[in-house]
Amino acid sequence: MVKIACKQSGLNISSNFPRFKYSFGKSGETLEINEKHAEKILRNSSFYLSDVPVKKDKKTPQNKPKKEKPWVLELEEIKGIGEKRAEDIVAVYPTKGSLLEAISAKAKIPFRDDVVEKLKEALIH
Repeated sequence: MVKIACKQSGLNISSNFPRFKYSFGKSGETLEINEKHAEKILRNSSFYLSDVPVKKDKKTPQNKPKKEKPWVLELEEIKGIGEKRAEDIVAVYPTKGSLLEAISAKAKIPFRDDVVEKLKEALIH
């Protein structure tokens, strides 16, 4: 945990990756923050490392990341792709990222053309 303070009062900072949200009420107020979050926050010049003790009664507000669905269940939710086909896709592309890489690289995907089109429609926004 890292102690971070803010140069201005009333600043909020948030991020989608990694997911977090912090609020600094007063200038110089110190919050104890996860190290990975602190790396991203310190890129902004309004924040700095602090050695001031954190008030124990102050809770650090933080959003917990949502649990992601397993890849196979995500595939099964696509209209026209059933349980068996989803398992076949997972056997070839074990992660969503590996399938997205293949689609973006315009590689030959070893499934029927209609299935490939459904995957592209569902996964590429």
